[in-house]
Amino acid sequence: MREETDYELTDDDLVVETSSGAMRGFLDRGVPNWRGMPYGRVEQRFRPPAPAVPVERIDARHWGPVSWQLPIIPGQTPSTVSPDATESENCLNLNIWSPDPNPGARRPVLVWLHFGSRAYGSGSTSTNDVWHFAARHDAVVVTANYRIGAWGWLYLGALDPDFKDSANLSMLDQIQALRWVKENVAAFGGDPDNVTLFGLSSGSSDVAALLGAPAAKGLFHKAALYSGAQPPMAEERAARFAKDFLEAAGPLAATPRDLARLPNVGLRTIHRRMLKQATAKSHGPAMIRYGPFVDGSVLPRSPLDSLGAGLMSDVPLLVSNVTEESGAWDAWNAIDTAYLRAFPEKDQSLPHREKIDALSELIWVGPAKKLLAAQHKGGAPVWYQQFDYAPSTSWRTVLAYPELANRPVHGADVACLFLDPEGTVGSDEDRAVGAQDQAALLALARDGRVPWTPWTPESPAPHRIGLPAH
Repeated sequence: MREETDYELTDDDLVVETSSGAMRGFLDRGVPNWRGMPYGRVEQRFRPPAPAVPVERIDARHWGPVSWQLPIIPGQTPSTVSPDATESENCLNLNIWSPDPNPGARRPVLVWLHFGSRAYGSGSTSTNDVWHFAARHDAVVVTANYRIGAWGWLYLGALDPDFKDSANLSMLDQIQALRWVKENVAAFGGDPDNVTLFGLSSGSSDVAALLGAPAAKGLFHKAALYSGAQPPMAEERAARFAKDFLEAAGPLAATPRDLARLPNVGLRTIHRRMLKQATAKSHGPAMIRYGPFVDGSVLPRSPLDSLGAGLMSDVPLLVSNVTEESGAWDAWNAIDTAYLRAFPEKDQSLPHREKIDALSELIWVGPAKKLLAAQHKGGAPVWYQQFDYAPSTSWRTVLAYPELANRPVHGADVACLFLDPEGTVGSDEDRAVGAQDQAALLALARDGRVPWTPWTPESPAPHRIGLPAH
């Protein structure tokens, strides 16, 4: 639990010196909070991040810019999960909550990478209220913003050698954020040698990719992945995606240099065109997959190969899946189309739930098991959990999919993970299950251990998170 300070925090206590300048914070429901702190800057589009330029003082009481937001289904408006923040490709900033900025406290640090199919979402949203980790659990928690969509994942090096350094830019942003945390988090009361990286969905897959990045080694010390371990794509696929993106630009852009000069709304327009084309080709809902690829530099080889060889052998790992991962696609009536696309040779008359289970195994559960096996082979302790509960505060309800609110579908666990255990939001059952989910993450962060038997190839069954059986 949080340790109480024996003094009143003053405004001067909430001014913290960092490598980016003096940050003036404020009290968020009584907890010190700093927002929009720059950890880097984008000097040019499709280029790696640069360090932040230090300034004398920054008013860190307001959200910083978030990456440009993109729709994930045709006709949809871009996400509004960050309604109080402006959109900008120069969005390299982060937010910190801490019980108090005592440089000698050395509290465990949690760094959150957000969900959103790498097309929408941010680290600056009330949808994921990380406040309670500092308020109730005596931890320092960090949420980061970084480039997503075409701004963070469009590799143009195969089309123009002048853009050879455009690979995996979102990963480079995340590594830059982790470097800033390592350099500065002690001033906020955190332990730079005890950083736990965690994420949900695409944010979880980002964590999985960073586990295979040599440049990230030593910047985090534990990792927790919630419903996401999809492997990076091959370079050929990344190059083909860039070619398709440029072709979809039509008269907006003929070359990578044109894309680099295009207004941000132009890149969003091209994304919409690709989404519409993919949906027409699939005869049903389709998504544009942004993400990392094995480029020989940021990712020298497959993360699974690197982990199996011991790259992150000193990083304990917690991996979590929900019971009905692919059930989320029922919001778009997409199960039958997705099953046909994934398994064209199989019986299409299978019961609906069996299709959901097969898709869940292919896209979420199977990759999670491979990651567990690789990290175990590399010498690190690993734990596996299954979240089998549908909280009444499910973010799917918040995002207007009430038909999924009573099912443990992809993303349902995030509501419990960010639920204040001493608050009034949610039901008693929600908070009880949330306490289980949070206890595992916090045990990992504090002690490097989770309070149940580790996963092994001989004992692969997941630990169940949910209501006790009656």
